Amino acid sequence: MNRKITPPASVNELIEDIRQFPGVGRKTATRYAYWLINQDQTYLTKLATEIHKIKTLVRQCRICYNTAEGEICSICNNEIRDTGSICIVEYAEDILQIERTEVYNGRYHVLGGVIDPLKASQPEDLHITELLHRIKTEHIQDIIIATSPTAQGDRTAQYIRQQLKEFKGNISSLGRGLANGTLLEYVDQDTLIAAFKNRR
Repeated sequence: MNRKITPPASVNELIEDIRQFPGVGRKTATRYAYWLINQDQTYLTKLATEIHKIKTLVRQCRICYNTAEGEICSICNNEIRDTGSICIVEYAEDILQIERTEVYNGRYHVLGGVIDPLKASQPEDLHITELLHRIKTEHIQDIIIATSPTAQGDRTAQYIRQQLKEFKGNISSLGRGLANGTLLEYVDQDTLIAAFKNRR
């Protein structure tokens, strides 16, 4: 006799939607779904409204491609940031990691991913052309390549360095206190601070 028990269809649909989140498997998705079921309607309505607002209010900064609620993000709008320095990151969430360290006061440029032939992600799919334009027009003297120490991150960093052969300023990468294969968003604060201090 088949004794397999499955959730109701609506719950199963929610579980499958939550499984789309990065790093979430079925077991965790199921726990999250049942947790949501037990919340009151006020909270669920507020959560749904906030999710809707993400798509209606949040956009990419037209300068650096960070997340913003206007045309320009709060970092690019900040007059006390060092305008002569750009830190290149893969994703907008990497900026949050770096900002928590309080060791960098320049501006950023979000690539929007990495060069990854296995996923058909090529240089033209990233914001590299826009990066090169910024470097030419914004009088940049210092560039920090803060891609993750993965094969794809290293490939992307190498490509950017090739594109900057004529650049006369300083180019550095994060120190190798970072373990190979680690995504920047998962690096602890102390390790990231060391990586910034030991740039090469």
